[in-house]
Amino acid sequence: MNSSFDRRAPTLDTTQPGIRHIQDLIRHTTPVRLLLSTGDSLEGILRWQDLRYLALCPGEDQPLTLINREAVVLIRSLL
Repeated sequence: MNSSFDRRAPTLDTTQPGIRHIQDLIRHTTPVRLLLSTGDSLEGILRWQDLRYLALCPGEDQPLTLINREAVVLIRSLL
């Protein structure tokens, strides 16, 4: 008998260089600029990532902005 606990959500493949690089940016709270497929850019500090989203903190006392990973064209460190 299968339960809903038997199904596991897919996880990030931390062997991938891009995933490891983003984790380093998060760990070191490196300010970044994200270029989106719409041509817009966002700046802030990445707080977390999952399979579908990146959480960007644009500044102190501002709420996190969730960005769909598929919309991100470029992530550039501002340091």
